[in-house]
Amino acid sequence: MSYYDDLLEKIPKIKRVLDDDTNCPIYHYTKPEKLLNILSGGAIRFSNALYLNDKEEIAYSYRLIVNLIDEFANEGLNPDLFDKVKAHFRNKYKHIVDGNNDFVNKLEYFTTSFSTESDNLTLWNNYAKGKNYTGYNIGFDKKKLITDMTENGYLPVYGSVIYDKQKQVKIIHAIFKKWNQLFNRALKSKKNNEVKLFDILFELLDVLSIVSIFFKNPQFEYEREFRIVVVNVYGIPDSKPTGIIEKNGLFVPYLEYKFAKDSVKSINIGPTFDENIFYTSTNRMLHNFGYEDIEVYRSKIPLRY
Repeated sequence: MSYYDDLLEKIPKIKRVLDDDTNCPIYHYTKPEKLLNILSGGAIRFSNALYLNDKEEIAYSYRLIVNLIDEFANEGLNPDLFDKVKAHFRNKYKHIVDGNNDFVNKLEYFTTSFSTESDNLTLWNNYAKGKNYTGYNIGFDKKKLITDMTENGYLPVYGSVIYDKQKQVKIIHAIFKKWNQLFNRALKSKKNNEVKLFDILFELLDVLSIVSIFFKNPQFEYEREFRIVVVNVYGIPDSKPTGIIEKNGLFVPYLEYKFAKDSVKSINIGPTFDENIFYTSTNRMLHNFGYEDIEVYRSKIPLRY
């Protein structure tokens, strides 16, 4: 069990909200050229969460945490602990907005996105360009992919994205209460020492940082997103090697994971008029890269032009 599994085990109700441990397919939507790269190379990329398409996505969670510290201050939150938490996330938000170059020996969160829906029109529209260009998604066996990652030392944290604002508030509130109790108990203990108090602060910052990656603005609920997160510390000898890719003018750090072929269960083709030729060319491509037993499906969404 990883350090992050141990953290989430301390809040089992929240862990079950993120993932109920049932197996189901998860679908990675992508462009045709990226599908080709993924299947030919047998690898998926996890991008640094700070460099997602919309900087407001990660800033949304940081603002929420800071605001809720103020909102719940009258519930007995220890100011020695939560003033530090507030300063931490306020600084992280400020660095996103204003820019910052403090990256050496830095804890980084790498994530890649899936959906629990195989045929989602809004997601298809992100990858389609006119009637002659369509998107695809890769259907992965969730448990197989996550088990393989764990066995290979990537120690993923995973779960469904939470869009409900009330659920987000309840989760953060529960985390505040849990670590506030731990901190106050440590203060009263005869064995109280600065190291123990620092460890509790570090755990609280870490669990809030991890859980907040699974929060998004309610307006994106249609995506039905499922995320897998890999934690990496940049600049230490045993950290995972990272690469850099240019994306929309940004230089985005990423990790690459070589997945087992048997974790791929299907390829789904987005809405297109020429679905038969897309279907046959996709099957031919799969055979070329050794995916002979993979099912290929066509979208059932009708096209209108």
